[in-house]
Amino acid sequence: MRSCVLTPAVECADRVKKYVYIVLSGILSCCSLTPAFCQGSWKVRAGFGVPELLNVGLNFRLDQLELGFCIGSLPVTGDKIVSVLGDIRYHFAGHSTLSDSRPWFVGAGLNYLRDEIESKIDNFFYLNLRIGREFNMTERVGIAADVGTLFQLMKTESRKKPPYGWNLNINFPVFLSFGIGLFYRF
Repeated sequence: MRSCVLTPAVECADRVKKYVYIVLSGILSCCSLTPAFCQGSWKVRAGFGVPELLNVGLNFRLDQLELGFCIGSLPVTGDKIVSVLGDIRYHFAGHSTLSDSRPWFVGAGLNYLRDEIESKIDNFFYLNLRIGREFNMTERVGIAADVGTLFQLMKTESRKKPPYGWNLNINFPVFLSFGIGLFYRF
């Protein structure tokens, strides 16, 4: 009888799938409340950030609360980098004439980042805490910017081949996160 031993990368990927399903289930559950309640509550976003990278996403709004999901990557030669983020934002201050959503928000999210190069695969899980502001240009279009702190919750490394050259393994468990992007409400 053969036993199946999961590598840390496979275990990490399985955990990410569970988080993605939870976030998507939450968004779909919110949409099923009533058609009138969901009208105008969706937001598509695209932008750049750390750790989201170049990303696209979808948010669902319930009064001043937003649930979001985005996926990102970077077009870097020799690297395969993917980022997945599920977050929640609470709009708490300010007033906008173009939207009933308050412009200032705080947010928290879980982020999975996979970085694959020729010799290894790194998998990271982060807790992302931010504060930001939305700048409405019209009733449907705007720009969002935020800044915060990123806390590394987990890191796994899978070697494909032995390292060559210098092997500096510097670990930063806490660092700056930020994002800027364009959004469209529908």
